[in-house]
Amino acid sequence: MNMYIKRIALSSLLLGFFCLTVQAQYLQDVLRFSQPEQGATARFKGLGNAQNALGGDLSSISGNPAGLGFFGQSDISISFDYANDLNRANYFGTNSRYNVDKLGFNQIGAVFHMPARRARGTNLTSGWLNFNIGIAYNKTNNFNSTVGFTGVNFENSIADFMAYEAYDESNAYGNFGWDAGMVDQRATNNGYDYVPMTMLDNVQTLTNRETGFQSETNVSFGANYANRFYIGGSVGFTRVNHDVNYLFLEDGFMQDYGYIHSMNPGSRFVDPNNDDYEAYNPLLGSEYEFDNEYWSTTTGNGFKAKLGVIFRPVDYLQIGVSATTPTWYRLTNDYEDYFGITNYLTDGSVEDFPSEGEPSYYDYNLRTPYRINGGIAGIFGQGLISADIEYVDYASMQFSSVNSTTDNFMNTDIRNAYTSAVNVRVGGEYLIAPSFLLRAGFGHNGSPYSDVDLTTQTVSGGLGYRLDNVYIDLAYQNFTQKYGWQTYLLDDAAGDYSPVADITNSRNSLFLTVGFKF
Repeated sequence: MNMYIKRIALSSLLLGFFCLTVQAQYLQDVLRFSQPEQGATARFKGLGNAQNALGGDLSSISGNPAGLGFFGQSDISISFDYANDLNRANYFGTNSRYNVDKLGFNQIGAVFHMPARRARGTNLTSGWLNFNIGIAYNKTNNFNSTVGFTGVNFENSIADFMAYEAYDESNAYGNFGWDAGMVDQRATNNGYDYVPMTMLDNVQTLTNRETGFQSETNVSFGANYANRFYIGGSVGFTRVNHDVNYLFLEDGFMQDYGYIHSMNPGSRFVDPNNDDYEAYNPLLGSEYEFDNEYWSTTTGNGFKAKLGVIFRPVDYLQIGVSATTPTWYRLTNDYEDYFGITNYLTDGSVEDFPSEGEPSYYDYNLRTPYRINGGIAGIFGQGLISADIEYVDYASMQFSSVNSTTDNFMNTDIRNAYTSAVNVRVGGEYLIAPSFLLRAGFGHNGSPYSDVDLTTQTVSGGLGYRLDNVYIDLAYQNFTQKYGWQTYLLDDAAGDYSPVADITNSRNSLFLTVGFKF
């Protein structure tokens, strides 16, 4: 079999793909990195992370730092986690599923109790009673997940997307589609339009693999005034390490000569006087494979601060409020892509249209949203009930780099795509037997999107064991969300419906914490 290779390697084309990445992938990344899960021990995981008005747990180091004032002695703990991430997809009636398991290290922290010095005979329950310091490392995001689906698209093709993009002469996909023979021009009463050169009923396959994590290290303090008022503050140092491997494939057939001639007699493919007639005529009716793959790695560090208070007007009621500044990130994205078309010609030969991009590095700054948390907790003889409410303004996210044009596009897209959201968490704990505690929790996160209802729910439960100064906590957490994955965007207003896969993501996690008070 003969092999013919035609290489499309235009710097402007590759730059066009990179700009598309900045505006599409980065728009997702700014949200992804702005949604960390509050670091917590297995105890507060079991309570659904409803912890803003509670204290006495190492989770307060990264949560409401005022909770450190509840410690009457020093404490140290370590936590491990196991996560099973399952994505189910349905694409044009075909079901797919991908499963990822991950066992790892989740948290380590310590609180050092420093009671206030008092003269002999002084009332031990009045004035400032302690000043405690805590330091902890927490994993706040587990990115390990794979989404994949396949199906026979009987409505459109990637060539429809290329034709839609071809109206902008600077657009990379439109130019590539034209050069590779997947897009043609057709005369109309108003001039011309662009048409796809592929048949329907093509097989489309997409796989998106993500790995990595987000973490933070917090240094916090908390103080206790008369067992009624608690105040604390913290500074946090954050880390992002996120990898993506994306692959989209489409297998189908090019339109044949007879169809093209009947629908578009002036086509360059059927006009012997056109220079493209000889170049592309062998492609007519041939089988093709389109391949688009990219690799992306984002790393960087950030900084934030938090201030919180807890008020205990009576012994059985606690009210907490905390405010978190934005996290200021400095991030670097390392990106490389490949896209191409392989045509299996009717004469038995093969022709390739590959284009390989050079690795690209892009540095940018991200300012995540500020957060306001309020909480209330009721304490009774054998247990407690706690509830939190959180306000997050995702539209306040800010993107900046050395390219002011990109910044303007990105920040406009952020304000248009995202909005504020309210998150609610509720949890309870009950002493079921001496030394044994039972816990349960529920969380509801509002949608960050201005025009898409993408709410998520978390259900959790746990057990705790206490023996002298040693404690062991185990928690289970289930996170679920449903959303649509849009393979590519068409002009839906004109009746060209963008293909969408229905995704159901379910993550089941186990957390184990072992701690010691001293």
